[in-house]
Amino acid sequence: MIFSGCRNEPPAPAKEEATRVKTVIVIPETISIPIHSSGILAASDEMKLSFKAGGIVSEINVMEGEKVRSGDILAKLNLSEINANVNIAASGYDKALRDRDRIKNLYEDTVATLEQYQNASTALEVAKSNLEIARFNLRHSTIKAPGDGIILKLLVKENELVSAGYPVFLFGVSGEGWKVKSGLSDRDIVRINQGDSAIITLDAYPGIRFPAEVEQIGGIANPLTGTYEIELSLNGSGYRLAAGFIAGVDVFPARRITVLKVPVGAIVDADGETGYIYIVDESESVIRTRINIVSMIGSFAAISGISGDTTEIVSEGAAYLKDGMRVKVVN
Repeated sequence: MIFSGCRNEPPAPAKEEATRVKTVIVIPETISIPIHSSGILAASDEMKLSFKAGGIVSEINVMEGEKVRSGDILAKLNLSEINANVNIAASGYDKALRDRDRIKNLYEDTVATLEQYQNASTALEVAKSNLEIARFNLRHSTIKAPGDGIILKLLVKENELVSAGYPVFLFGVSGEGWKVKSGLSDRDIVRINQGDSAIITLDAYPGIRFPAEVEQIGGIANPLTGTYEIELSLNGSGYRLAAGFIAGVDVFPARRITVLKVPVGAIVDADGETGYIYIVDESESVIRTRINIVSMIGSFAAISGISGDTTEIVSEGAAYLKDGMRVKVVN
């Protein structure tokens, strides 16, 4: 009796406790996955203004950012050489005209030959063309504003020597239309088409969403960045905009796909485009399931790779789970 009274009972095995988690029911949705990028705001119509002939810049009458009216004189060349060329061409034309008239009279008197008369007429036409070229260069030795607009960039200074056709101003035509240029990868460029809607956000106006539309899609990659450029048109009426603003771009392709939207915290061991989630089965155990991450949409992730119409997945506490663990849902 003494020995039996001192004997200890073996301890009962510890009962496994279920891990407390929160879950969410996810249902397949057919949505348009947005493509996010960044870009630069620019005037809807830009042009480079330059001189027809080369020379020394004698006057620049505007500054960067200045608004101008159609016909305003923006810059001039030193006309010394250009006027001299006009005088040379004019003198050559007068001489060719006198020679032609003299040969014509001689030809009518049968003193000069027909060939001599034809050569004199040809020389007169050449001299006339040279005079027209010189006068054309004189007219285009002054840069005038082609319309109402703004000087986006000034590329030269007074007394600099510029060659013919070298850009002097980057000119933006005034109006309510603006465009955003953005670069996309090859995987994204094939998902969009002209006319797809987009939303533009600007750092200068936090919280303002500008509706936009895809207007142009580049057909060749930029050799420096490897991206394809797109242009989006937007209406900036009512806001003071300037070329060069940094823009956030969200394009919504017309093509829609079926995905599951899950909280970002539900995904564990994410590695690029793949990750894992935990599905709660009927026995209140979890199943570790590999998924494909299609896109990030705010605090949610669009995923694929799960079969079934409706699935209950762990939304909070997934980081503490292992495959097959028992859980207690505490939603």
